Amino acid sequence: EIRQQLADLRDILVALPATVPDLATLSASVRQLDELFMIVIVGEFNAGKSTFVNALLGERIFEEGVTPTTARIQLIRYGATAASGHDDRGALVMTAPVELLRDLQIVDTPGTNALNREHERLTREFVPRADLVVFLTSADRPFTESERAFLESIRDWGKKIVIVVNKVDILENDDQRTEVLTFVDQAVNRLLDVTPERFAVSARHAWRAKHGDPEQWASSGFGPLETFLLETLDNEERFRLKLASPLGVGSSLAARYETFAADRLAVLAADVDSLDATTRQLSLYGEDLERGFELRMTAVEKALVDMESRGQTFLDDTLRIGRVFDLMNRARVQHEFEERVIAGAPADVERRVSEL
Repeated sequence: EIRQQLADLRDILVALPATVPDLATLSASVRQLDELFMIVIVGEFNAGKSTFVNALLGERIFEEGVTPTTARIQLIRYGATAASGHDDRGALVMTAPVELLRDLQIVDTPGTNALNREHERLTREFVPRADLVVFLTSADRPFTESERAFLESIRDWGKKIVIVVNKVDILENDDQRTEVLTFVDQAVNRLLDVTPERFAVSARHAWRAKHGDPEQWASSGFGPLETFLLETLDNEERFRLKLASPLGVGSSLAARYETFAADRLAVLAADVDSLDATTRQLSLYGEDLERGFELRMTAVEKALVDMESRGQTFLDDTLRIGRVFDLMNRARVQHEFEERVIAGAPADVERRVSEL
């Protein structure tokens, strides 16, 4: 049913027409129905995304560093052996024998504020394919302006979002921890109008706890996070989110192009009003022309009637017995006729026709 709904939506978007990237995004979200549950990790560079994923999986799969180390989309899936390759989108695809990956796949993305804007573009194009977005922010620079803008764009896709505040181990005391977490909670709630799951973690402590120092597990905060991923996101919930993901993309695109269509309809309505006004103006102008034509034609007719009246008078004056000898002089009669009867009638008629 969801495939059919999204196919119908695509037909509508093609007819509008929608942009090629938007149509590609919709198609990609539909293809996600056939793939494993996908968790996409996003956030600024140096928020500790790669360290977070490594700690979550218990394997040092991704490179870590204080500079932007993730140069492209990195996708990690389950595999009997560790391997790597690239897909047709240029993403680095890696496999690892990690039990958590049997039911899901994890994507590490370039930092949203990295200098390479191509990386940011890839991140923005990949997010619509996600079934769950883990938004990572750092405790030393919590919820920056660029993070706020990026989270707003994620919200528009209708994605399930989990907030993770990383590096809480750098906070010196509980007061600082409370201050940072309260700030993040309030900022996220204002932006999303909902209260998403939020976890405070130290990926560094979690990694150490899984590799020889278990006493740091409690302070890592990874226990509640892994419980959420393994138990709260059970098969039923993952299935619900898997179906909700393309629907969220479809709803977002439908809302965007509904506004686009409404704007076009408003323009068309304004054009129709303009055409109606022009038609009314043309009708009034036509009536004015007809009235003007009648007046001009009346003036022409009057000139002819006046000439006819002068002709009658001329005939009455000329055709008399007393002027028999004058009538014998054809040139004289013709000259007198032209002066008295025709007079300025041709010029008057020509002038009035020119005015018409």
